[in-house]
Amino acid sequence: MRKIGIFLLLTLVISVAASATLRINNFDSQIRLDNQGILHVTEKIDADFYSPHHGIERFIPVSYRRSTGENITISLHITSVAQDGAKAKYITRRSGRNLYVRIGDPDVTITGTHTYTITYTVARALLFHDDYLQLYWNVTGNEWAIPIDSASATVTLPKTVDTADVLTTSYVGYYGNNTRGKEATLDDQGRFVFTAGPLAPGEGLTIDMSIPRDQIAIAAPTTWQRILWFLNANKYAALPLLTLIIMFLVWLKVGKDPRKGTIAPRFEPPKGMHPGEAGVLIDDRADLRDISAMVIGLAVKGYLQIKEVGAEQAGITEKIKGFFGHSGPLDYEFVRKKGADSDLSKTETILFNAIFDSAHSDKRSLSSMENEFYKVLPKLKSSLYSGLIKKGYYPNNPERTRKSYAGVGMFGVVLGIVIGFYSGSLYLGLAIILSALIVLAFSPIMPRKTKKGVLVLQDLLGLSEYIHRAEVKQMEFHDAPEKSPQLFEKLLPYAMAFNLTSIWTKQFEGLMTEPPQWYVGATPGFHPALFYLGMMTLSSGMERTFVSAPRTSSGGHSAWGGGASFGGGFSGGGFGGGGGGGW
Repeated sequence: MRKIGIFLLLTLVISVAASATLRINNFDSQIRLDNQGILHVTEKIDADFYSPHHGIERFIPVSYRRSTGENITISLHITSVAQDGAKAKYITRRSGRNLYVRIGDPDVTITGTHTYTITYTVARALLFHDDYLQLYWNVTGNEWAIPIDSASATVTLPKTVDTADVLTTSYVGYYGNNTRGKEATLDDQGRFVFTAGPLAPGEGLTIDMSIPRDQIAIAAPTTWQRILWFLNANKYAALPLLTLIIMFLVWLKVGKDPRKGTIAPRFEPPKGMHPGEAGVLIDDRADLRDISAMVIGLAVKGYLQIKEVGAEQAGITEKIKGFFGHSGPLDYEFVRKKGADSDLSKTETILFNAIFDSAHSDKRSLSSMENEFYKVLPKLKSSLYSGLIKKGYYPNNPERTRKSYAGVGMFGVVLGIVIGFYSGSLYLGLAIILSALIVLAFSPIMPRKTKKGVLVLQDLLGLSEYIHRAEVKQMEFHDAPEKSPQLFEKLLPYAMAFNLTSIWTKQFEGLMTEPPQWYVGATPGFHPALFYLGMMTLSSGMERTFVSAPRTSSGGHSAWGGGASFGGGFSGGGFGGGGGGGW
């Protein structure tokens, strides 16, 4: 409170000191609006110098900030400056949001009364509403440190405007004051005249006029013009576009895979590649589907057998319910057939040992893995990625790459919220947030394969193409193998990794008369439709079970001021404004 009092006291002292050496006897502004929407303004300032000065200073804002933080700019050009009717020396420069004009000769001092005339044009100073055009103009400005004895503004409108249809008002006082000024009058030339005064330092005159749009041939700015003006006034708005360009270039440099060749159908998986690795290479992710495919791969290789449990109490209705995700009595049991050996990869060995742990060395039900198996998932995923890196298919861990860019994106979102809040600029905050979301959107495609990895991917895509088009007549595939139970078993884990289980299974309905040795159904006989449902239920059941975790576990969840309306303004509002003093 004490600091505020000191500030107000200093302001008062400065104002008093300024007024003791200089005052404005009269501030008159002549404003003409032409049919192109340009304001032609002539300010005539009668200044009385009590002590030697070089001249006066005048600054007018050309950039304004809305409450949302959006910047709005006008185009203001000084056309002439005169002192006592003669051409005057002056300099102009941009200072912050203002256009600054200093009038006078630095080598000459003056006293007494002198008249300064400043002529300038202003574009983009009109506000367009549905049925009227608004001229909301701060005539004198509210930042003069000296008193103004009298102020006036004379406004000339195009001849097409009927003055009887124009609504006017004015505001007088300190910035933010909504006290109405004197009513505008019409002179003998049909011009609107506003007057005010005397004005203390900091007080000003603001006019507000409503002009019917159908009486004036001024076209509203197009959408593209508004966009260009907005970008020019709010350069940070280009940040998302810049981010998009940068991220695209970064993706081209370090994220885009080397160019693939022609994809030809293949009839067997790449040598030494198990289903989990194939699933990762297809989409650069270690998914639960890939882990489930590896389990089926272990069964096909003869390391375990899968048995249906409880199906004798659960008929086809319950089995179908299980397929669609509803709970039912159906469970599965994994039976160990032989131990892990050197024929298994490191990742397959980890998976096998996770299923048959010390508490379940010979057999284990799928349901017993609930709230347990999730503990080994990070190790499995890490092993999958490291194995592919070791084989030279990836230069870096794809998941770590995604998380790095996603982390930058999430940090940017938080940063945008914080900056937008503390800067009071909604648009700046949104620009940063949108840029961060662009980085976030790029994160899934930033993992990059090596040339060797792309060559293997070509083979996998060829295998996926063959599985997907298996219903096509074999003659369309040169050297395609005959359909057989052996081929079905061999490629089934890869079909699961490619999310093509249903397509691959249906192609063998007429060829398979008995289940594979690694799969034991609970119902008598072999029913291809039930086997298909069993495979789908097993796959979805494994994915749900593997990720399940207790709730207590950290891994358990897997026109002005925004649209000014006529008559709702205040002193110091609108375009124009500023202030000045002596020098």
